[in-house]
Amino acid sequence: MNCQLVSPRRPQLSTNKATFDTAASGQTFESLRRRYEHYILLARESAQAGDRIEAENLYQHAEHYYRSAAMRKVGQPQ
Repeated sequence: MNCQLVSPRRPQLSTNKATFDTAASGQTFESLRRRYEHYILLARESAQAGDRIEAENLYQHAEHYYRSAAMRKVGQPQ
């Protein structure tokens, strides 16, 4: 039997590329940039509060929106 340990606190993320491609496909460059700035702000607040793990998680979210906005700005499909 194939048993896999799954954390009860976090859902498993799909590695299906289509899932990632559609995540930000309907968003404009400006909305992606605003989300990036929002996550940067949250990450800085978490870091100042001493929660390094949460800050890193939020920085990774910000990085995703930064890359999505950059791709949108140059006109590449997501």
